[in-house]
Amino acid sequence: MKGDKEDKVLRELFRQKLDNVEVITSPSVDAIIMRRLGRKEFLRFNPARFNIWYLGGILIAGAALAVILNSGSDKIKQVQPQEPPAQAAGEMTGENRNVAQEETGVSRINEPVKSIINPDAGTKENKSEALNDLTDEKTEVRRDNIKVSPPGPVSRDGLFSESISGKDRLQGGSKASGGLIEPSVTEGCAPLRVKFRIKPGSFDACRWSFGDGGYSAETDPEWIFDEEGEYKVTLKIFNANKLLSESSATITIHPKPKAHFEITPEAAVIPNDEIRFLNYSSGAVKSRWNFGDGNSSDLNEPTHSYARFGRYNVQLIVFSEYGCSDSLTVKNAFSGSAYFINFPNAFIPNPTGPSGGNYIPKGDEADQVFHPVYSGVSEYQLKIFSKLGILIFESNDVNIGWDGYFKGQIAKPGVYIWKVRGNFLNGEPFTKMGDVTLLKN
Repeated sequence: MKGDKEDKVLRELFRQKLDNVEVITSPSVDAIIMRRLGRKEFLRFNPARFNIWYLGGILIAGAALAVILNSGSDKIKQVQPQEPPAQAAGEMTGENRNVAQEETGVSRINEPVKSIINPDAGTKENKSEALNDLTDEKTEVRRDNIKVSPPGPVSRDGLFSESISGKDRLQGGSKASGGLIEPSVTEGCAPLRVKFRIKPGSFDACRWSFGDGGYSAETDPEWIFDEEGEYKVTLKIFNANKLLSESSATITIHPKPKAHFEITPEAAVIPNDEIRFLNYSSGAVKSRWNFGDGNSSDLNEPTHSYARFGRYNVQLIVFSEYGCSDSLTVKNAFSGSAYFINFPNAFIPNPTGPSGGNYIPKGDEADQVFHPVYSGVSEYQLKIFSKLGILIFESNDVNIGWDGYFKGQIAKPGVYIWKVRGNFLNGEPFTKMGDVTLLKN
């Protein structure tokens, strides 16, 4: 402490002695002092003067600008596609542009950089601003390709195996491109029964739309498509009332052919006539005939001869190009044969006396005799009964009828019952019964 006080006393003594002393320095000393003062002032921060801090800021800004311009030139070299010789710059079509981008590994996300290479775009400052805008948008560009974030997770339930783009995302899930529906068949002929299944997966509810106005909420529904056409079957799957996925399948129903035919002659006489079958079917490419007597044919319009008369059911089956079929069967096809026998329902007996039942077909006396109108009858038996069931008349000759007399006396007017049986020339049997009214003259 004593030493410090002595130093202060000495300094104060020298200050008082040298306070008025003027020291004149040489120019060299002044220059050295000024240089040292200038360096000291340059190193000290002073907002009003240019100093080392301003110089450092300028150098840093220049270095940053050089780095930005250098990286910008790399982007320009990468983005600019090499135009084909036949087209001028700016005339590249969309297709060529895509090809050029694929070759350089750059996607359409880099298209805004093209404005930088436009010679009319402006100064370097404008280019730097454009590059800064790209940097602000966090678009990372490399010379080989662009970083692309991997797509988000698909369904954690394993319903889909495809990669799903962001634009296909639905409420709470992803939209599948198909494959969830497993139909038992995808095409066939109407009516077509189809069973549907859903591929294994976790969901709360589902809704089917069958494309013909029908719906179902069953997990594995069954549907019948009864009309031709192409139907889009849609399935929607929900989890917690949110659409998880949607899938579709197409069911094709082919048209059925239509079977139709005619037999000629219309009143064929069997076995005498040869039968021809006329095919008027539509939508058919193949035919199959069954003649009812054990014979068949694959011809479009066949002919056939029957060995004897009988009850024959003729069937035609037609097929379309898709294998769809239709059939038509005519039962007892030859019941309308040219052979027939019919009786009138009334007559007036001759009051002058019995005639024995002889008549001339289409003669005046025919109206006075009860007899048949027939064709091709070979065997014949006619019986006439009263209402009480008493046999009044009988004939085994088709040319002999009842003249209205019983035991030589004209029968009482009224209704009588007749019954006839026999065979036609072709062997076809017949049995008929009816009533006839005997009118008073």
